[in-house]
Amino acid sequence: MQHHDQAAQTTIDRAEVRPPHLEGHLGTGGLVLTALALNAPLAMMAGYIPFEIGLGLGAATPVVFVLVMALMLVFAVGVLAMARHMTQPGAFYTYITAGLGRSAGLGAGLCALLGYVLLSGGSYVFTGILVQELVAVHVSGTHLDWWVGAFGMWALVTTISLVNIDVSTKVLGVFLCIEVAIVMVWNLRVFQDGGPTGVGLDVTAQLGTGSVGMALLFGVASLAGFESLQVFRSETRNPLRTIPRASYLTVALLAGFYALSSWAYLVAFGTDAAIASAADPAGSFIGSLAQYAGRTVADLALVILVTSALAALLALQNISARYVFALGRDGVLPTWLGQVNTRFRAPTRAAGTVGAALGAFTGVVVVLELDPVLTYLAASGLGLWALIALMGGTALSVVTFFRRSTGLEPSLWKALVAPGIATLGFAYVIAQATLNKDIMMGGNATLATVSIVLVVATFLGGAAYARWLRTRRHETWLRIGNQD
Repeated sequence: MQHHDQAAQTTIDRAEVRPPHLEGHLGTGGLVLTALALNAPLAMMAGYIPFEIGLGLGAATPVVFVLVMALMLVFAVGVLAMARHMTQPGAFYTYITAGLGRSAGLGAGLCALLGYVLLSGGSYVFTGILVQELVAVHVSGTHLDWWVGAFGMWALVTTISLVNIDVSTKVLGVFLCIEVAIVMVWNLRVFQDGGPTGVGLDVTAQLGTGSVGMALLFGVASLAGFESLQVFRSETRNPLRTIPRASYLTVALLAGFYALSSWAYLVAFGTDAAIASAADPAGSFIGSLAQYAGRTVADLALVILVTSALAALLALQNISARYVFALGRDGVLPTWLGQVNTRFRAPTRAAGTVGAALGAFTGVVVVLELDPVLTYLAASGLGLWALIALMGGTALSVVTFFRRSTGLEPSLWKALVAPGIATLGFAYVIAQATLNKDIMMGGNATLATVSIVLVVATFLGGAAYARWLRTRRHETWLRIGNQD
């Protein structure tokens, strides 16, 4: 009896000293809202869709989104099968570690962090530009420097990111519903009107002259984000069921939304004018909103473009913070970054560090007087290149994971065929992204080349750091991609 009492007391003592862990109550809806907000549907309509049409396959763009949906779904099949065997959040970092080893995993984790931080930094600059234009339109005679709006948004987003994820989800949900409603009202009005040439499309019209690669590149970029949901694993109710549901639902909703809305865009302008609109994407879309949905909706859209960017920033910053948290938890970065705030059950220190880094990024752009538009294009393009490359690496890691761990997944489709197709698909997309790097990163080929070298150097540096840890700090090396 005494031995039993001592054992029970030991169990109680261990429970009492268990370190705080991330907590949240995210369900399928909350995860879907986070992923959809990351894509900022209204901002995509004002930016990516015109480029997708103008630089890709023109009238075949709605079909492209169906093809990209198929690629992302087969990618999701393998990733979610592998995720069932992961116990800790980390997404690209933990997937690639489990499939390709600790050196590749740490390199991937640092590249993922770099990619999301660059996307966030570029988005802050873009948001500052949107705020500047909003003030110019609605406050006559007033000029506001772009960085004022950027820093104001940075202060708001960083503050929200410090607390529990449930708070962020509520904010994301409100903004997302408004922006989707605006686009859907516009879609309805366009199809009712029929545009200058009617609702029919000749999807073969630009097949001989357009770029399949660029069409797929922008299409994948428009649907990216669902794979990051695994970083919220510890803050999700029943993650083994909730995350797969949210992932498939996110891909289907985004692909359907962009296929329908790109069709509406082509109808609204006519194919030739839609292709030409890539020269002024945001202005063209806002003008079309005014034409078909009314001036009031167009004016509201200018405001909602800012809140759309806010929602995307909040999603990006939350994801970045959880990568920092995972790397700190494993001892790769300073361990204090992997600690949980006991009040909010959130990675507050990691979130604060990410916020400080993004504030510094914006400050550097201001101090060096860099062109804000080119900075946004370069940072966003580089971030997207990194994330698409990591998708390919993750698909490959699924194949190697199940080949090495036979018996974990009895389905050949999930363990080999689907991730194999995804690996080949992403290899093609990243090759096209590299060949068209100057377009993706603002037109400067030299800057694009240097930027891609930076991402590759980050991966190699992370892999070299992992090898150093193996010989100098072996216990830390063993914790890379920790799944205990």
